[in-house]
Amino acid sequence: MRAEQEAVAKISKVHQKNWIKTSTFFHSLITEQMGQVTHSYIHSGRHAKDIEVDIADVILCCLAYLNWLDKDADAAFKKSLEKHKQVIEALKKRKR
Repeated sequence: MRAEQEAVAKISKVHQKNWIKTSTFFHSLITEQMGQVTHSYIHSGRHAKDIEVDIADVILCCLAYLNWLDKDADAAFKKSLEKHKQVIEALKKRKR
C-alpha cells in the first residue's frame, strides 16, 4: 500500500493540507463514493459497469484521508487485516 499511498500523496496531499481544515470533508467524500457503489450495485448488481473503479475510489479517498492525517496506510492495513482475521475466526467458531 505504500506505493499507492505515495501516488495519492503526490497528486493531492499538499493541496489538501492547505485547503482542508477538518476531517468532515473526507467523511462526506467517502460517504459520497460509497453511495456511488451502492447505486451501481442496486441498479446492476455485482456486474455493474466499472463497479470495481467505484470501489477503488473509496480506497483512494481513504488513502487521501490517511495522508491528510499523516498516518501510514501499511501499518493501518496490517492492523485492520489482523482484526478481520480475528472476526472471521470468531464467526467460524460460532458455526461449529
